[in-house]
Amino acid sequence: MSTLQGSTAQRRAELGVRRTERYVYNSLHWAFPILGAVALIAVTGDAPLEWSLPWAAMLIVAAWSGLVVLHTRLRDADLLPASGWDAVRVRRVEPVRLVWIASGLLCAATGGFVFPPAGFLMVLSSAMLGSVLVMPMLAYPRIRPMVIGATGIVLGQLGIWLGPHPGAAQELPWVVAAYWSAFATGLLLGYAVMFLNVLTTTRELEWARIDTARLAVAEERLRFSRDLHDVFGRTLSTVALKAELAAEQARRGRPESVATMREVQSIATDALEEVREVVRGYRQTDLADEMAGARSLLEASGIEVTTVTEGSGVLPAPVARAFAWVVREGTTNVLRHADAGRVRIALSSEPGRARLVLDNDHPHPATGQAGSGLAGLRERLAEVGGRLQIDHDTDRFTLTAEVTDAALDRLRTASGLPESRGRS
Repeated sequence: MSTLQGSTAQRRAELGVRRTERYVYNSLHWAFPILGAVALIAVTGDAPLEWSLPWAAMLIVAAWSGLVVLHTRLRDADLLPASGWDAVRVRRVEPVRLVWIASGLLCAATGGFVFPPAGFLMVLSSAMLGSVLVMPMLAYPRIRPMVIGATGIVLGQLGIWLGPHPGAAQELPWVVAAYWSAFATGLLLGYAVMFLNVLTTTRELEWARIDTARLAVAEERLRFSRDLHDVFGRTLSTVALKAELAAEQARRGRPESVATMREVQSIATDALEEVREVVRGYRQTDLADEMAGARSLLEASGIEVTTVTEGSGVLPAPVARAFAWVVREGTTNVLRHADAGRVRIALSSEPGRARLVLDNDHPHPATGQAGSGLAGLRERLAEVGGRLQIDHDTDRFTLTAEVTDAALDRLRTASGLPESRGRS
């Protein structure tokens, strides 16, 4: 995917998140608590003023305090982003919660004195009252939706079964009215739970997108530091070795010191180009070149080198690159951490098996701490389904890189190479 396409997809994702959040905002802040309370006040017109006015004021207190609890709890849990609704957010939600509970229970207990006597309106009023009063419970994740629904149904039923309803007789039997009230309450609260789930999922997806972007940056930094370590490890070791040789030649007055220093200059120039390739992310290592370079460098240091190549199988490019890094880092370790006299590099690329072994004699004593270079090799091999084994004793140090058969077949298929036929 191109950079332009990636940025466009990111903008679309952000716009989608913002639209979803605005939709849920309107649902949670307006459609249920505020509009529900307004609708309930509108249907109490048939009740006497000495009942309807105090009850309407108490309902406004319950709805508003419940909205404050709902918004504050969701914002504290980072389920709602900052918005204009933060005006209702409070630092201490406990006193507001007590007001919401007390006024809500009082509204539910006295709802029967103000509900309209018409059957349909009474059922609707009962269901809406129960939904409005328990809506803030959604902000408490430990409370299960079934408990919230049952609480809303109970509070709504109080308006049907308690209090003498002023006006005409009921048009629906009590049981029928109670049934439809419970059904409508559960339906309204179900929609509210669904909206909250949509909000939670949207926020989690947004967090996941942000975390993915951060991980991508961290992975790129890790790749960059790993490549710099692997590139400069052997290069600087070579420069140090050649410079020491040139100094010794110059001390003895030998003319070869000039040629040696020109080799140092050439190595430094090549290293600069390698750094540029690492920065661009285009660096590719060639296994044959690395083995030849390792042999040349080690022999220049007075070390006897034996290279063995077994099998005629073609290694997939990712495996060859990983093995090339093993040769490079292993050679660097020999020069830095051993007084080696002999080094053996063995590559096996038979069908169904890929293995690289690099061992040397006279290693320095183990320090007990694994270096960053070996950790980088493990990561590179893990990316192609391989593993790195280290054997270190008093007189020998061995690096063994292996790639499993299944990983080889998968990489060969991806590279268009024939699959392994070496399995029994």
